[in-house]
This record gives sequence, structure tokens and C-alpha cells, in this order.
Amino acid sequence: MPFLLLVVGLLAGALVGMLVISTTLAAGSFRISTLQQQNQALAKQQQQLQQQVAQDQAPSVIAQRAEKLGLQPVKQLEFLNVKTGKVSSNAATGSTALIQVPGYTP
Repeated sequence: MPFLLLVVGLLAGALVGMLVISTTLAAGSFRISTLQQQNQALAKQQQQLQQQVAQDQAPSVIAQRAEKLGLQPVKQLEFLNVKTGKVSSNAATGSTALIQVPGYTP
């Protein structure tokens, strides 16, 4: 009789253990699927934001925004010589300005 109670007790313990393990694995699986769905949604949102940034960096969009802010395009380029303090323009000659900046190669 005690042996029979021991076997029944072991079987009941094993059954409860299996039930706990199965429940834990199911909860973990549910959590994994939820996180995967969140990951997909965030990846889609990131892609949309990257596309929006790319569109906003287009020169035409920047020009439109600058115009809305009241900025106007430059009609004639003028150059300031920092050493002499004179403003000069090479528009009359049609040549490019001489820019003497270290590392600058036109």
C-alpha cells in the first residue's frame, strides 16, 4: 500500500510539473510573438521616418520652406575678403572667384 501511494504521488507530481512547464512555455511563446509584432511595427515606422527624412532633404522642399520663411535666392554672389574687409564680386568678368582656403580645391 505505501508503495502504491508513492507511485501515485510521483505521477501526480510529474503531472503538475508538466503542467507548470507547459504553461511557462506557452506564456513565453506568447511574449515572443508579441515582441516580434512590436518589432515589425517599429521597423515599419523606422522605414516610414527614413523615407520622410529623405523627402524633406530634397532641394525643392528646402527651397519651398525657405521661401515660406521669407528667404529669397541670391541674385549675385559677393565675396568678403577677411584680411582687407572688402566685398568683391567677379560677376562682371564671368570668372570664378579665387578662394584661398586650405584644403579647398575647385
